Amino acid sequence: MSKASQSALQRYQARREGRLAASPSRTRRRTVRPGVLLAVAILLLASAAAGGWYVLREPAPLNLDYEIDLSDAPRGSLDLHLVLTGDLPRHLDLVFPPGFFGDPDSGVDANTPTAQAVDGQGRRGRSLAVARTDDGWRVSTDGVDQVAFGYRVDLSPPDHLEHDIRRFISNPVNGGVRVAGFEIFLVPLGRPVGDITVSLRNPDDLPVLTPWPPLVREPARTPAIPDSAGLAHLGDGRSYLPVEARGRRATAPRPTPPESPEASRVFHPRDLADLNNALLVCGNLRTASTKARDCDIRFATDRRWLFADDEALDLVRRVARTEVGFFGSAPSPRITVLLAANEVSTPERFDTYGAHTGSSVLVMIDARTTWGELEDQAASVIAHEMFHGWLGEAIPQEDPAMLWFTEGATTWYAARMLTAAGVWSPDHARRVLQRRLERDYEQNRLLGERAVADVAADVMSDDAEAVRFAYAGGVAVCVALDSWLARHGGLERPLDGVLRHLYNTRDGRPLTRASLETAVYEVTGVDCAPWLDSHVYGKTALPLPEDLI
Repeated sequence: MSKASQSALQRYQARREGRLAASPSRTRRRTVRPGVLLAVAILLLASAAAGGWYVLREPAPLNLDYEIDLSDAPRGSLDLHLVLTGDLPRHLDLVFPPGFFGDPDSGVDANTPTAQAVDGQGRRGRSLAVARTDDGWRVSTDGVDQVAFGYRVDLSPPDHLEHDIRRFISNPVNGGVRVAGFEIFLVPLGRPVGDITVSLRNPDDLPVLTPWPPLVREPARTPAIPDSAGLAHLGDGRSYLPVEARGRRATAPRPTPPESPEASRVFHPRDLADLNNALLVCGNLRTASTKARDCDIRFATDRRWLFADDEALDLVRRVARTEVGFFGSAPSPRITVLLAANEVSTPERFDTYGAHTGSSVLVMIDARTTWGELEDQAASVIAHEMFHGWLGEAIPQEDPAMLWFTEGATTWYAARMLTAAGVWSPDHARRVLQRRLERDYEQNRLLGERAVADVAADVMSDDAEAVRFAYAGGVAVCVALDSWLARHGGLERPLDGVLRHLYNTRDGRPLTRASLETAVYEVTGVDCAPWLDSHVYGKTALPLPEDLI
């Protein structure tokens, strides 16, 4: 799926956190003798005293302004322009986070790079040298304070015989494209990043879905996008000017078209993780929205189904309302569920596949799915991916040793949320979980041979049996842990309280085994470390749990 140097964990982290993984050559450690360090320090101090120009300091953060041109989106292509402002090095490496980039079979091709120096008035000047690297491109930026870098991303559908549906997350869709942030946004390697903006050039007023709130009031700064000063106007709720306004200052911005309220605005991702943990979709979209408490719930699709949009929206609303009620609040002001067709046609395919990126949930299902099948089968994927907004995003997932909990608990709670929402009956939920546990845990060859935590750490593996064991094993240990804590702590459904405690006390730090054990102790007064050692990080098998719902 990606370059050989990238592990499945790195791909998972790139999808969930948008983090950069350094290559071995960049992480190699060298031992330096103390005498050498002293000599270097003396030399640097002498140079600073003599010349007064050398300053020992960290480089200042770079501000990043991206512009995405949707002009060719209906033909499967995007043109991106990135302006970097700040303390530029002599050579700037622009890379994609680990993902599909560099894989010729991924269907995503980034090409035709250009780089220009930009002056203080935002005008582009001389061209800068660009060289291809393993991860992206290197730009010669010596003596430049601001650089504009342009490139094109072409999306071509992979061979439909390809059974890995993950290759279809970024793909041409009806009238436009669907793209994952980590597959289109270049980021500077090894340089701190400050403010980030993303603007859209949308001359055809395509309906657009993005995960970020618009930046339309009192921006921290004006995006530095050369040659389009009249295009991105930050006004009172109005931030779009038609493409004809390029090169001249218009007196009044055109309001955003009501049928596409997010088309062609300027957005403000919080950080690189927020930038890359995004799903941008444009094309022939239909949307419907509702509310769950103070959270906007939106359903979107680009095709006609064998059921009505309002039925699908009501299903999404019921799931969202239940999950928001369970935690007490939403992890983001908006949750969007995008329903798309599963393009994979081989016998090995997933009938239904889901991905959670930021506040967007992508669910791919068979184009012939009926309403009954949506309720009985696809609903669990919707509930699962939506639950990751809390467990996985608000409670961040980074530690591979904790994937058993993130995926196992989310799978179990998805079934419980569907039952509480009235989408599934308790009997149906028990049957679904019981079948999965019998097939993928009790009868799996890995039971007793490998620890659940070890298998789950490689959950993005291409080994289908291992993936099934990781999810089912995670469910088995979460249900068993809940029962064990109830017996020893005297609480009913103690894991519910643990999850709420993790959410209510979140501080941005990733979930770890230590933080989980601490939360369990603070909620129940029970030390669960020995139990985890035996059944999660050890190979001791568990009997099939009885109290599933």
